[in-house]
Amino acid sequence: MGHEVLRLGPEDIGALPDAPGVYIFHGEGQRVLYVGKASSLRRRVKSYFAGSPPDNPRLAQLRKAVRHIDCVVTANQVEALLLENTLIKGLKPTFNIMLRDDKSYPYIAVTVGDAYPRVYLHRGERVSGVAYYGPYWHASSARETLEALRRAYPFRTCRGPLPGRGRKGPCLDRHIGLCPGPCQGGVKVEEYRKNLRKVQAFLSGQGKGLLEELEEKMRGEAASQLFEKAARTRDTLASLRRILEKQSVVRGEREDIDALGMAADELDACVTILTVRSGQLSGKRDFLFSLPPEEDLAGVVTSFIEAYYDGAPSVPRLILIPCDPGEEATDALLEWLRKKRGGKVELRWPRRGEMRELLQRAEENAACQLSMAKLKRAADLSWVSEAVSTMKRELLLPHVPYRVECYDISNLGEAQVVGSMVAFEGGVPVKKDYRKFVLRSGEAGDPQRIYEVLTRRLRRLAEAPVSVMSGGSGNMLRLDSFQKKPDLLLVDGGRAQLNAALQAVEEAGLKDIEVASLAKRLECVYRPGLREPIVLPRDSQALYFLQRVRDEAHRFALGFHRNLRERALRESRLNGIPGIGRVRKARLLELYGSVERMRSASLEELASLPFMDERSARELYRALQGEEG
Repeated sequence: MGHEVLRLGPEDIGALPDAPGVYIFHGEGQRVLYVGKASSLRRRVKSYFAGSPPDNPRLAQLRKAVRHIDCVVTANQVEALLLENTLIKGLKPTFNIMLRDDKSYPYIAVTVGDAYPRVYLHRGERVSGVAYYGPYWHASSARETLEALRRAYPFRTCRGPLPGRGRKGPCLDRHIGLCPGPCQGGVKVEEYRKNLRKVQAFLSGQGKGLLEELEEKMRGEAASQLFEKAARTRDTLASLRRILEKQSVVRGEREDIDALGMAADELDACVTILTVRSGQLSGKRDFLFSLPPEEDLAGVVTSFIEAYYDGAPSVPRLILIPCDPGEEATDALLEWLRKKRGGKVELRWPRRGEMRELLQRAEENAACQLSMAKLKRAADLSWVSEAVSTMKRELLLPHVPYRVECYDISNLGEAQVVGSMVAFEGGVPVKKDYRKFVLRSGEAGDPQRIYEVLTRRLRRLAEAPVSVMSGGSGNMLRLDSFQKKPDLLLVDGGRAQLNAALQAVEEAGLKDIEVASLAKRLECVYRPGLREPIVLPRDSQALYFLQRVRDEAHRFALGFHRNLRERALRESRLNGIPGIGRVRKARLLELYGSVERMRSASLEELASLPFMDERSARELYRALQGEEG
């Protein structure tokens, strides 16, 4: 299929056609930066360069690096999707989503193209003529499944398309009954393949019938007084039953589903795919990748689906996704996926019910994997010294900060508001210096709350009988956490939070404490006296350190808040209402903030909540309205 390639500079975007196609951003030396598709090339490409310099550091970096743009007009969006996928695989652009597993997951492979197929554990690239089952969460689970199946339906594991290992006599597996010995003529092709079909049925999630067959075989052996064989069959049956019990049943129908849960911060993302085959949860895969410069979550999800299913061993009938990609993108994706599968495919964004619970489980796994990846990076202390040192230069500080304190606010509606303080010295957390705050003033808004927390903390420092720089050498005094003077106060938020912190420092009469705020959405740093925020490079060690400190403050605040909330739940006025247990109470309070606000909700609104059923909603509504009356 031939396409006309248009080459333009960033200043010539208005000449682009209002038609579907693919655009390619080039940098210096013809380096390919980004490949994307669009229903309208003119509108999509123009969006990258319209307006003032962007706050998104990755988009700003892309915009600055583009030297010229190639555009390819296509007949429709499906053709654009196919061309985009081909170009990304061939050109490997710098800013596109390039999938990488956090590890190589194991599969069970069956060489269906051989006369006597062999079954083995496989990692890495797939080849034609081999059926793959999985992925398995752990290699030990895959090996346990292989061993149990091999005892029930012996098969060969020797390499090569033909059975045998170049020896005259049978192998040890043949002697102990784990291989039927096709190299010695011990089994015919038809019988061997019949047993292999049973193995494949079990691996495909259709294990219930095989268990019934083995149970019948065990009874027959026992009735014939073949007690040793019956005992071996019993043990095999127990192993296979244990394997099936480990797989969570998702739903009654024998359905194939992939649930794509996504978690993202400002720079990186993780997608976890929970694989359901024949109604049973059979595996999980995690993909960590850098976010492309476009901020739209739907665009990221669409790009991920294209990249993943282009190389996936199979496409299920139902794919659960974390957001709605939009009608145009969905239609193009579905047409492409149906061609890949050779049958019907449905993309669904569930809002309630069992499918929503499955998707939520995938999202929780993705958040956990992303957090673990960040913690793993943070656990390597070799970068801490460099990070603390570079903070002086990158944040325009007068000296290298030894003690850094970070403050965060956590609130559940307006009913309970708490603050946290964490302390790092020399880049290492000092957990005995962590402090919690229950806010008292009732002031709304994070800036006012930051001001209250810092006023209380700095008043203690100003009133302290001993106040020394914590980085001083030879200091043998045992100071309370509030008696130690920080070199840098870090608050979570933007310019408003920075100004609130500066006001608290000024009113306390402490002029030699530096203050900065880290905006979570864009990961830029606000400092006093600067009109524009400091955008640290993505690979900055100082940025990693500041994120680690901020995340620790957030974790500590949430933990304190959770404890208070659980205490409140035990004393909650929601106790005793039929159908409203501990989990539902927690989710209701998280959503409404207080029982008073909950009372204003209608019965229809309560019943529409994804974690409520109609009966429980009716009991809750009756109790709330009765309490009011």
